[in-house]
Amino acid sequence: MVASAREIQISSWGTGGQVADAQREPAAGFDNEKAAQIAAYFCQKAGAEGLEKLKLIKLIYLAERLYLERYGMLMNLDEFYSLPHGPIASSALNGINGEIDHPAWKQIAVSEDDDRTVKLAGEIDPDHLSKADVAVLEEVWNKFKHLTASEIRNYTHKNCPEYTELEQGRLPITVKDMLTAVGAADAQSLSDEIESFRKAIARLPQHAH
Repeated sequence: MVASAREIQISSWGTGGQVADAQREPAAGFDNEKAAQIAAYFCQKAGAEGLEKLKLIKLIYLAERLYLERYGMLMNLDEFYSLPHGPIASSALNGINGEIDHPAWKQIAVSEDDDRTVKLAGEIDPDHLSKADVAVLEEVWNKFKHLTASEIRNYTHKNCPEYTELEQGRLPITVKDMLTAVGAADAQSLSDEIESFRKAIARLPQHAH
């Protein structure tokens, strides 16, 4: 389903609606600092104009997908869903929307004028991003920076087979779904390893949610 920019503009992406739930805990093992730095990285690349929220969350999803394809591991231990306007990284979107109470998300801010544009809110210190992370983010930015929000939305609909077309609501996208879509040889085994790692990280007392 191809959507026009106007259709997306009048959708619920700006206010939450179908996109993010009310205040809730992030995914088990999720690293708020890393997620916020990823979002801030893309906002910094975009410059003073910032990024439409829809484009930003698609860039984050595509970066996670590429990292998974390349390294057999997630960049951040988020959870993923199919929504009417494409696949999302759920906790990252909640953080962008201000629905996670963590100071890391103060690095970016959603414009009060339209509730759709996300901009850098100060200096960023990418101390939670590895060289491999930055290389993937750079590659994704260079590939998709020229696309509008509606164009990158439509790209994910056409080029992410793990995504399920929906008119409303959401459906989970499992790590196994993503691994299968990117051609991983043993999607089930890799998925099991990632989920075991997620549980182990979530149990660490120093891991801040």
